[in-house]
Order: sequence, then structure tokens, then C-alpha cells
Amino acid sequence: MQTNKKIITSILLLSIFIIGCKKNEPKIEIASIKDTTKIVQKKEVVSAPLNERNRYTNESFVISCGSGCAMNYAPEDVTKQDKTIKVKFNVKMYINEALSDTYYETYIFYYDNDNKLDNIKFEGKSEDILKTLMPDAQDSFKNFGAIINNDLIPSNDLKISCFQMSKVKLPYNEVINIKTVKYNLLNCNSIKGIEKYNCGENKLRYLSLPNKGDVTIILVPQDCGDFNYRYYLISVKNNIVMGELYVEGEWYEPENFNEKEVTSFSIDEGYNIIVKTISSKSTLKNSYILENDGKIVKKS
Repeated sequence: MQTNKKIITSILLLSIFIIGCKKNEPKIEIASIKDTTKIVQKKEVVSAPLNERNRYTNESFVISCGSGCAMNYAPEDVTKQDKTIKVKFNVKMYINEALSDTYYETYIFYYDNDNKLDNIKFEGKSEDILKTLMPDAQDSFKNFGAIINNDLIPSNDLKISCFQMSKVKLPYNEVINIKTVKYNLLNCNSIKGIEKYNCGENKLRYLSLPNKGDVTIILVPQDCGDFNYRYYLISVKNNIVMGELYVEGEWYEPENFNEKEVTSFSIDEGYNIIVKTISSKSTLKNSYILENDGKIVKKS
């Protein structure tokens, strides 16, 4: 099955919510890629070194196109020239979580004299997609544009730019009041693995905890199930979810509310985590450590 890439791209640029037409154009062949490479070399355009291109492949992002439709943009080639960066994306379209189509799209990222992202255009088109896409999609492209432009902001800041900084300090030993809590909203869609925690919302709700170096730590409510008071501790590094741990909330059998389990936690300055679960029959404590790579490991 082939889908008309021109139709898909036009619809994406005008309204990210309506996508799904078939394409008649042939998919990119290896020969055409080789020809393009020869042209680029004649123009003395220098592609990013292989290790950089591999690093950028971790920066894929997902755009919602409505009605169970989602598009995953994975960069396959990054080419820099003067104040522009050309990126070829491998785009995978999913309908109701099932892979529907795969194709390529190439975008040109333009930067001003202050090295700030100015506009983004689909290759061969004149429209600035930052003026036509929905806000969430704009945020995803803007965040990616900042990441691939190494001189824009320090790399450590790039990895945590999607999250607001924590206002609390360690040690942390608090209990969340679900009636008065105010959440931050994730301002980009480029975090791999984060989508499983958003409870079907357009933006992830979270509470910030102090970072450990370049590891971001957040608390995410999971109130879309049988219980409206459950929180997971999530660690993120290099825009990838590295660890998760259920740390606060309640659990009980529906027919036996009085026998509920109540879980709470604390974190000290060394990022040692203690999770305590109290029931009518016992009190259980488990100790964990947040490692430098972002993994949450149980202590023996």
C-alpha cells in the first residue's frame, strides 16, 4: 500500500488532525538516495559525522493527528550548511496503535544570526510549518530544532528543556493533596516512553523533583484506572524514560475499603529512595537508589 506523500504533507501543514490519503508516488529507492548524495557533495555541503547522526536518532518525536492517529518522526540524516540544517525523517504513521504506513519527509530548519530557530519548511515548499501546525506539533519541531543546533544552548540544558525545574529541595518527604495539587504540563512530545503515563490526555501532567545531574525526576499521577490517588516516580535522561517506580497512593479490594494499603516515599540528598507501604496487617519498607544513568535500582 502506498500513500500520496504530497497530500499527507499538505494536510499535515494545514491541519495536523486530518491525515490518511493514499499516495501514488513511488517510495524512495536506494538509487535516488545515492544520486542525492552526489549532488550534496558537489555543493560542498557537509553532513553531520556518523556519531552525531546516531546521537540524533535518539531525538525522535511523536505528533498526534487526531482520531487515534499518531505519527512518529525519526531523524535518519542531518546535514548542516551555514544557517540551515536539513533533516530527513523516517515517518511512521499509526492508526489506533497499529502501523499504517512508513515514508520519508525532509525538512529545512532555518536559524537567524543569533543562532535561534527562525522557521522550518518542508523541502521544496515555501510555507513555514511553525505557522501552520497545531501548537503541540510546533513545540515538537521547535524542541528538535534546538537539539540539533549544538550552538544554541548547552547540551545538558537541552535534555531537560521539556520540563520545568523543581521548586522543592531534597530531602523530600511529602504527601500529595489530590484536591489542591497543581500540575505542570509537559511542553514537548519528544520524550520516548512517556506516552504510557499521560492517561489519554494531550499533555502529560507531572510534578518536578530536583534533578540528579542530567537526569530529570518527576512524579506522574495515574488516576485513570480504578484509583484516583496513585503516583509513579519517573526518571528521564537524554529524552528517554529510564526508570519508573510506584511510590505514593492507595490500593484496596473494591469490596473491602477498610483493608486498603497506603504507600508513601522519601528521597534524601544522595537520591536514596525509601518506599513505605502500610496496611492493617503490616508495614513494608523497600529501599532504592537513583543511579547516574537514570535507572532506579532496588537495594538488596
